[in-house]
Amino acid sequence: MQLTKSKKVWAVLIATLLLVPCLFIVAACGGPSSISVSTFDELVDALAGTNEIVKLADDIVVEEQLVVSRKVVLDLNGKTLSNEQDIWNEDLNAWSIITVQTDGDLTIRGDGKILAKENDCYTITVDGGHLVVENGEFAGNIHAVYVYTGTAEIKGGKYYVQQKYGQVGRENEYVLNLYDEGREEGTASIVVTGGTFVEFNPANCYAEGEGTNFVANGYVSTLDEDADVPTYVVTKE
Repeated sequence: MQLTKSKKVWAVLIATLLLVPCLFIVAACGGPSSISVSTFDELVDALAGTNEIVKLADDIVVEEQLVVSRKVVLDLNGKTLSNEQDIWNEDLNAWSIITVQTDGDLTIRGDGKILAKENDCYTITVDGGHLVVENGEFAGNIHAVYVYTGTAEIKGGKYYVQQKYGQVGRENEYVLNLYDEGREEGTASIVVTGGTFVEFNPANCYAEGEGTNFVANGYVSTLDEDADVPTYVVTKE
């Protein structure tokens, strides 16, 4: 059957209307939204934005504490976050390169690095939010990861501190740590199921008193006999 001009127009309109829902379905099934960033300002905007994945396209020097208050994945993409000027500012409650606050749900992956300036801040604090670390390298001062309130799940990565705790014999005993009040009230927790810890045993440290064990049931912390300094690796039993 040969279509008249008017019938062709209607056919095109109908086909278009049928196609629109299909496009929405494809978009919805196309995977999480992602944005690449290469500057500090872009990173700040992206963490506050709506994309589900924020991916580093370059090393970035952090100028002030980064705040996460939504669900987001930070893909380090083999790059480095670091600070060259001090971030620590008690008046601003700035303690770390990244803080995961109320409503924040941050997953870190991508085998990059977060390196705090020596004698300055921690790498990550959790202050009401939820943190998951899948891999990467994290160099802090006194603490690498500190939880005031909320939860940190350490599934992988390498952790160590540059500035040491001042008490002799416990210089590296607080690489992972909880705020005492949060621990006592049951509002702060750290669960370790993987990772490498330099001069720190997450299954037997002083963080919350002698013999603190952050390692989850079914996992074990083992001394790496080949490491130059005492190093513990957490694996599944």
